[in-house]
Amino acid sequence: MLTIQKFAKLAGTTRRTLIFYDEKDLFKPKEVAANGYRYYDYDQLYEATFILELRQLGLSISEIKTLNSATDSHALNENLKDVLTKINTQIDNLNVLRATLNTRFNQPTEATTSVRNQPFVETAPAALFCHSRQSVACTEEEIAEIYADFYDRLGKLNLVNKQDSGFRTQLPDSDANRYPDASFCILKAITATMDTGDLPRLEKPAGDYISINTTNDTKHICIGLRILAEYIAKNHIQINDHLWQMNLDENFTSKGASNLVRLQYQIQA
Repeated sequence: MLTIQKFAKLAGTTRRTLIFYDEKDLFKPKEVAANGYRYYDYDQLYEATFILELRQLGLSISEIKTLNSATDSHALNENLKDVLTKINTQIDNLNVLRATLNTRFNQPTEATTSVRNQPFVETAPAALFCHSRQSVACTEEEIAEIYADFYDRLGKLNLVNKQDSGFRTQLPDSDANRYPDASFCILKAITATMDTGDLPRLEKPAGDYISINTTNDTKHICIGLRILAEYIAKNHIQINDHLWQMNLDENFTSKGASNLVRLQYQIQA
């Protein structure tokens, strides 16, 4: 017979764990002496190891009890099928998490200027996005609903993959007066092979963009749009009708966007 300390060491666990299992009627000692000392048999090591492995996989005490209560091979197989389903689900979730973190750490580190309200021209490569449904009312409630629905369908883990995100708004001529009510959709950059379910996709064209960084609130965005409009008119620049409002930080502070955003219009050749 083995003392609880020696058996715990042999099983790769702790004395405290064995006492807990005993109190929960999950794994009992072979014998309890008159002084309350617990003693275990070598043959119990196999059952203890099985229980410890199931706990490592995340099974609860009650789930392990159900497995242990199987009276025949068929009943045990049926219970183990449930365990296998749970394990496969955990593996699938871990694979998604691994892919998300790999994407995050493989993103290039770019120096982002924090200068606000200063127009500049930048050349951008083509980028692929999936997008939400188009807004109608542009209220805070609708923005929150679209945001929640979009990331429920795409997967909330994609919030931390560090790929570009933002909005595309139908707003010709950098017209600040129309911005508060302009229809938009939420964007999240993806790869061509990424599974996005039935979410629609669109491509941000490669080319030159007239851009400006500004604070993410309606007042400052409208100021940025007016500065862009003046710059565009002064320099006789032709732009398309879509405003790309891109987040410059992954920490969203308001209306599904970062505190600092970049407003962009593609320059027409």
